[in-house]
Amino acid sequence: MANRKKQTEGVFLLPEGDLKRPRSPQITLLCTLFVALLTMGLINLYSASLGAGYFASQVKNLAITLSAFVLFGWVIPIRQVNAYAYWFLGVVAALLLIVLFTGRVAGGAQRWISLGPISFQPSEMAKLAVVLTVARFFSSNRQDAPYTIRDLLPLAATVGVVFVLIFAQPDFGTAGVCGLIAICMLSFIRINLRSIGLVFLSVPIVAALLWNIFLMPYQKLRVLNALNPELDPQNSGYHALQSLIAVGSGGVFGKGFTQGTQAHLRFLPERHTDFIFSVFAEEHGFWGSVVIFTVFAFITYIALDIARHSKDTFASLVAVGVGSLIFLEFAINVSMVMGIFPVVGIPLPFFSFGSSAMLTVCISLGLLISVNRSNSGVSKRN
Repeated sequence: MANRKKQTEGVFLLPEGDLKRPRSPQITLLCTLFVALLTMGLINLYSASLGAGYFASQVKNLAITLSAFVLFGWVIPIRQVNAYAYWFLGVVAALLLIVLFTGRVAGGAQRWISLGPISFQPSEMAKLAVVLTVARFFSSNRQDAPYTIRDLLPLAATVGVVFVLIFAQPDFGTAGVCGLIAICMLSFIRINLRSIGLVFLSVPIVAALLWNIFLMPYQKLRVLNALNPELDPQNSGYHALQSLIAVGSGGVFGKGFTQGTQAHLRFLPERHTDFIFSVFAEEHGFWGSVVIFTVFAFITYIALDIARHSKDTFASLVAVGVGSLIFLEFAINVSMVMGIFPVVGIPLPFFSFGSSAMLTVCISLGLLISVNRSNSGVSKRN
C-alpha cells in the first residue's frame, strides 16, 4: 500500500477506496439508469415531435448506438482504449478539418459531414477525444511532484487545437464543453499552486479577448439575453422566453403527456433538440423534473465512485471525464432552457434528437462500465 501511495502521489486527488469489493451491483445500476433515461428520452421525443418523424429516426439509430454501448462496455477492454487514445484524437481532428472545408451547412453553422443519406457531427466525438486524450496524457506522464504550466503545455496545445477547430464552425458551445471537460479532469490532478494562480489571473484577459475579438455579434446577444431576457424578446431572446413560459406553465405535476401547449402550438422553437427539457417540464411538472435531476446526479456520483476504485490513472480519469461530460451537458442544457445560461446549442443527453449526440453518450456510458468491470478484484493501480 505504501508503494502504491508513493506511485500515485502528486498525480490523482480522488481518495482511495476498497478496490477488492465487488463492483457488479454498479453495472446493474448503470444499466438500469441507462435504460430509464433512454426510455424517458424516447417517450419525450415522441411528444415533442408529433408528426415530424424525429422519433422514428431516433429509434432506427438505436441499432448503432446500443451496439456501441455494448461494444465499449463488454467487448473492448479499457487498456485497449488507452492504446488507441491518441489515434482517436487524430481521426477526430482530421474529421473536424474536413468539416471546415466540405461540411454541410445548416442553421448558419458548418458542423456536419454527409455520406449519402447519413450525416454525423464530428464535434460530438471531440468531447470523447478530449476525455481520452487528457486521461492518456496523465497516465503516460506521471510524476511525483505537482504539475506546472510548463508540464501541461503539450496537453493545453492539443486540447486547444480541438477547441479552435470546433470554434471555427462556429460552435462556441461545444468548444466550450470540450474545454470544461478538460478543466474538470484537471481538477482531480495535483497542480502547482503558482501555476493555478497564474491561470486564474489570466481568466479576465482571455474573457476580454473572447468578447472583443472572437465572439460574433449574435453570440454576444445570447450572453446579454441570459443576463436580461427582456432585452430582445422578439428576436434573440425569443427562445429563452418561450422556454421559461413552458417550464413555468408545467406547475407541480405538469399538463400531461402530449398536452403541452407551448410545444404543440409551436410557440417553443427547437423543441426536439436544444429545448426538449422544456417539453418534459411542461408535461410532467416539477416532480417529473426532479426525477430527471436525480437520475443524472446518480450517474455523476457513480462515475466518481468508479474513478475512486479504478486500478490505474487512465481508467480513473476516463471515469471522471465521462462523469464530467454527462453532468456538464445536462447542467448547461437545463440552465439554458431556464434562462440562467446563454443559449449555446448543447443537447440534453438521451433526450435531444441527434444520432451523433446519442452515440457519444452511449459510448461514454459503455466506457464507464468497462472501467467498472476492470476494477473487479483488482487491488493495485498500474
